[in-house]
Amino acid sequence: MVAGAVAFSSPIARGQNLEGNPPEPYCPAPEPEIPVLGLSFGSRAIVESCWTAQELAGRATDKLIRRTKTYLNPPLRLFPGNTIAALPAKLQNSIRDVTPDKNEKIAALTFDLCERANEITGYDSEIVNYLRANKIKATFFAGGKWMLDHPEKTMQLMADPLFEIGNHAWTHDDLRLERGIKMQDQILWPQAEYELLREQLKSKPCAQRAGEAEMKKIPKIPCLFRFPYGVCNSEALDFLAQTGLPAIQWSIVTADPSEKRTPEQIANRVVRSIKPGAIIICHANGRGKGTAKALPIFVPKLKKRGYEFVTVSELLTYGPVFATRDCYELKPGDNYNYDKIYGGSK
Repeated sequence: MVAGAVAFSSPIARGQNLEGNPPEPYCPAPEPEIPVLGLSFGSRAIVESCWTAQELAGRATDKLIRRTKTYLNPPLRLFPGNTIAALPAKLQNSIRDVTPDKNEKIAALTFDLCERANEITGYDSEIVNYLRANKIKATFFAGGKWMLDHPEKTMQLMADPLFEIGNHAWTHDDLRLERGIKMQDQILWPQAEYELLREQLKSKPCAQRAGEAEMKKIPKIPCLFRFPYGVCNSEALDFLAQTGLPAIQWSIVTADPSEKRTPEQIANRVVRSIKPGAIIICHANGRGKGTAKALPIFVPKLKKRGYEFVTVSELLTYGPVFATRDCYELKPGDNYNYDKIYGGSK
């Protein structure tokens, strides 16, 4: 157990899976000796077998956001069947960026797919289409309820070898305020929902035609976590460390949900702030107002400088992380306003 951690009550913490048997650990901690570009995140054969180009392209209306009645129901499975080994000390706490051992010009593009309990957010197909067309790797941090409400899009993302899916809590609660079982559920329920959707994909005839070997290329469970609003407390950090999920923050904030921020301003901020090992936060749930238009501006500029984009799990293999015990946007204490706005569960 992590030093100073409390005893948690989930089956994962007790060392049991759904059948009460010792679980098979998944998501081994990244080590430098792992081939940096050898990590597998999906199957091109399954993508091509299961969806047409038109289905993958989506529609402009996909990104619309709707208000709904508050939905607090859990997924059909409360705990994930796959577990992860506890994090080594070097990957604990809130990871903000990486210092590449050889100063490689790499960065991780990340996109949040947030969804609170009283809404159904969108899916910005224009962003995903640009990434696919230009073969740009990215990590999507998907909320559990977002996955529940967007099953087909989740399966498309999890099957695409360009992309990695991370966990972004169940209903985007402020985990600086949550404690105990409510905090644990926000973290564990999305793990379970992802597994259910992966099993659904595996049962499709199109995936079966591609073969079992192709299905094995799709991760069994998310291997990363991002705190909603970028806020945390020690209990949540300790729980993540014990359950094996690195807490991924960011070093470049695009502020793309702002109505006032233009695509040019988003692009300029990224280009000005970039450095090797950076983690860039954007949104692909309909709240990234200028993101789709900003990508074609800053991506070519960074590529011209020699930068390449990798998934976050790949980034973690390049060198030591910079991690803090506090969670903040750009400087300690700059996100306490979220506690006042959201006040815990929503």
